[in-house]
Amino acid sequence: MNLNKKIASLLLLGTLSAGSWSCKKMLDVPTEDKLDYVNAYKTVSDADAAVIGIYGQFLGLEKLYILQNELRGDLVDVTSRSAADLQELSSHTETRNNQYVDPRPYYQVIVACNDVLKNFKIMVDNRRMSVDDYNKRYSDIATLRSWIYLHLGIQYGSVPYLTDALETVDDLKNLANYPKTPFDQLLDKLIAFNEGLPYKEAYAYPAGTSLLVTIDANSTQKLFASKAFLLGDLYLWKGNYIKAAENYAKLMNAENGNANDNFRFNFYKVNNSADVAYANLAVLFSRSGQDASSLINSLDAGWRAIFALPTTSNPWNTEWLWAMPYNTAFKPVNPMIDFCSPLKSYQIKPSQAIKDLWNSQVTTSGVPFDPRSKLSFNASSMGDEITKLTDNGGKWGIYRASLLHLRFSEAANRDGQTKLGWALLNTGIRNTYYTGTITAGAQAPVSVAELNTMITPYAPSSPYYFDARKNNDVSGTWYRNCGIRGRAVVNAIDVSYQTDMLGLEGKLIDEAALELAFEGNRWPDLVRIARRQNNPAFLADRIYQKLLKAGNPNASLTRQKLMDPANWYLPFDWK
Repeated sequence: MNLNKKIASLLLLGTLSAGSWSCKKMLDVPTEDKLDYVNAYKTVSDADAAVIGIYGQFLGLEKLYILQNELRGDLVDVTSRSAADLQELSSHTETRNNQYVDPRPYYQVIVACNDVLKNFKIMVDNRRMSVDDYNKRYSDIATLRSWIYLHLGIQYGSVPYLTDALETVDDLKNLANYPKTPFDQLLDKLIAFNEGLPYKEAYAYPAGTSLLVTIDANSTQKLFASKAFLLGDLYLWKGNYIKAAENYAKLMNAENGNANDNFRFNFYKVNNSADVAYANLAVLFSRSGQDASSLINSLDAGWRAIFALPTTSNPWNTEWLWAMPYNTAFKPVNPMIDFCSPLKSYQIKPSQAIKDLWNSQVTTSGVPFDPRSKLSFNASSMGDEITKLTDNGGKWGIYRASLLHLRFSEAANRDGQTKLGWALLNTGIRNTYYTGTITAGAQAPVSVAELNTMITPYAPSSPYYFDARKNNDVSGTWYRNCGIRGRAVVNAIDVSYQTDMLGLEGKLIDEAALELAFEGNRWPDLVRIARRQNNPAFLADRIYQKLLKAGNPNASLTRQKLMDPANWYLPFDWK
C-alpha cells in the first residue's frame, strides 16, 4: 500500500489505531516524522488513513461481537475450560461485572467515528477534500457507526445515541448520564440518518478509489461496511418488509449489468458449481454417489473454502460483501483461534443442539447428515474445533451472500412472497418457477411462454423480479441460482411451506443455524423473530434445548427467565 509518511504518522500517533489491520509498513516510520494531531487532516491521504484506522479499531470488536451473539444463542456452548464470565454468558446468568457485558469497547469505536466525521466536515469546508471524496468517506464511517448502534440496541435494548464528537475524555466517562434511546426509537433514528447519507451505492467505494488496495496480500475491497445491507437489516427489524427487500435486492443484483458474465452470473447469486473458476463454493463430493467418505473437505475448493480462500480470489469475492481478514504474519492474531482451538485456551465449542440439527438433515443422495457440519467444525479426541472461525488464520466475516438471501427471503415471506422465499431457501428460482422439465446439459429450446415461466411473476422494477431463463439462446442473470439448501446438497423442505408464512419463517431461521452457525448472527435472529411473533418461547425454547443437552441443571430456570423479553437484554452498566 502506497501510504505516505503523513498517513503512517497519523496511525502512529494513536489517535486512530490501524495496527489491527496488520499492515506492518504503516508502522515503519521514524519518530521524527510524527505529526501533531492538529495537522492530521490535511489531504485525502490523511482521510484514507483515518478510515483504515477506524476499521483497525473496529476489528478489535470481533471477539465481543461473536461471543455475545453466539454464546448467548443456542449454537455455541462452553467447554470444561471456559472462564466463569463465558459460562455466565452462555447460561444467561451474567452479572454487571462480567467483562463480556461491558459496552465501552463499542463506544470507544463510536467516539472515534464521531471524531473522524467531524474532521471530515472541516476538511471539506476548508476545501482540503472534494465533495465527492467527502461523500464517500463520510458515508462509509457513518454506516459503520450505525452498524455498531444496531448491535448495541440488539444487545442492550436502550442505549445512549451519541453522534457529536466529544470535547474531553471526561465526556466519555460521563456517558452514564446521557439519556438512553429505546431500541424501537433507535431504529427510527438510524433509518432516517442512513437514508440521508450522501452516498448509498452498492459498494462503499467505486473502482479506482485510493482506498481500494492490497495490504499484506489482502484486498481491501470487501473491508468496508455495506450500506444497503445495513439499511435492509434496519427495515427488517422495524417491520418494513418491502423496503428491506429493496435494499437486499440492490446487492443481490449489483452485478447484473456487468459486461463480464463471470460477475453477472456468479456474484451474490448462491450458485451451483457449474462455473469452476467463480462459483465453486457448493458442497462437493469426489464421487457422484455422495457417500460421506467422499465429501471434499478442503480450504481451496467447496463450501469450506468460503471461509478459507484468500480475499483476492474470485470465488471468495462472489460470496462476501463485508469481511475483515487477519494476517498470520502480523499482530493482532485472530482472537477466536485461542477460544476455539483445543491446543490453546479452548473455551467455546459447537453445541449439541446444532450438531443434532445438522444430523437431522439428509442429502439429495440419502446421506443422513448435513455436510456443512463437517465443513464448519473439526471433531477430535481433544475437542470440537470451530474451524469456520479459524481456517487460514481466520476472517471476521460479517455479510455474505447466504445471509443476504436468507434475510431477503425473510422479508419477502413477510411481504406475502412466500413462494419466492421458499425458492431461494431450497432449489433456486428456475427450479421452483419453471413449469416444464429441466434436462441435464444445455436445455433444448422451448416456447416463449414456457421459457418465461423461469422469470418470477413481478414487474422488472419490483425487488421480487428475478430472470432465471435458460435455453440454448437465452441466459437470464439468475439461471445458475440453486438455493441455499441446493448448494449444500440437502433435501428441500416440503412444498407446502410455499404457502405457509409462519412455518417458512421458522424454517428460514433453522436454515440460518445450519448455514451461518458461529458467524455472529444467531442471537439477533432469535430476538428478531421472537419480537415479531410476540412469542418469547421461540427464543426461550431454543436456549433451553441447548442447556438441557449440555446437562445444565438450570436449563428450566433459564427458560423461565427468557420468557420475559426484558431479560433478553444485557445490563448497560457504564463503569
